[in-house]
Amino acid sequence: MMANGPGAPGTPSPMRNVTRPPGSSTSYTAEPYTASSSGSGARPVESPVMETPLHFDSRGPIGILTLNRPERLNAIDHAMLRALRAFFDARHRDYGTRVIVITGAGRGFCAGLDLKAGPEQGPWQPGVGPVQDSLAFQEDIADLMVKMRDCPQALIAAVNGPATGGGLSIALASDMRIGTANARFACSYLNLGLGGADVGSSYFLPKIVGMAHAADMLYSGRIVEAQEALEMGLITRIVEPDDLIPAALAIADGIVRRASPLGLRLTKQVLNETVNGISLQTALKLENRNQILASQTQDAREARQAWFEKRDPAWRDA
Repeated sequence: MMANGPGAPGTPSPMRNVTRPPGSSTSYTAEPYTASSSGSGARPVESPVMETPLHFDSRGPIGILTLNRPERLNAIDHAMLRALRAFFDARHRDYGTRVIVITGAGRGFCAGLDLKAGPEQGPWQPGVGPVQDSLAFQEDIADLMVKMRDCPQALIAAVNGPATGGGLSIALASDMRIGTANARFACSYLNLGLGGADVGSSYFLPKIVGMAHAADMLYSGRIVEAQEALEMGLITRIVEPDDLIPAALAIADGIVRRASPLGLRLTKQVLNETVNGISLQTALKLENRNQILASQTQDAREARQAWFEKRDPAWRDA
């Protein structure tokens, strides 16, 4: 994703670990973040915490990550990119969170790179020239897609409005996508005089919607409305705006009730590998490994007992 001029790109900053009890909410900023308690039954508000680019609402094994720049349709500036990179880095040892719902504050999901962000952001990579600075930013925003795929949690994109450019890629890098009638999708890089594919769109789109639909979107840069997105398989359902987060949470709840924590992590790993293109023999080897590993756990014994007793398992990740 090309920045708009040499002053576009920023340096990642370290992130401080915060212990999050179930039902807590966390605001991610470019600097170390703070945590505040939140009732687990409350719905997230449209702009959860002012002046923080991300808000994370933890509800036990399920979290809601809200992109929080509603005045800019949640477009990505330096602060948001730093926060997103730090957030997904922190998920690797977050065994308490098993499914993450990603949505946007206000009327947009994510409008991609904020082309109006000015030089007041400073350089992304201090101490180098503008070309090197822009390249560092380009590489780091692209690497966000890798971080999303590598994080062990299942990701559900709840698309409440426009998802364009890098915002489309955030939706594509999620494991599944649902939306409202207000959801719109586009990758309009060609219309800006750039190559038509960026931030992983040439990788994700053909795998999700097929070559023909991917070529249509990438070559034209046109807007795909929610109904067409549903028909091509870009989203799996359309719900009313007020039902979007409850619907995503219902999907997440079904996952955490039916899937053991280790089983879910192993399943995402093998799906990533097969989507990346491995042989049948290699896929079978990974599946064999996963089955033997998972079958030896206490959770596997609990699952069998729960099946006989016709109840949900009480997962312990043990």
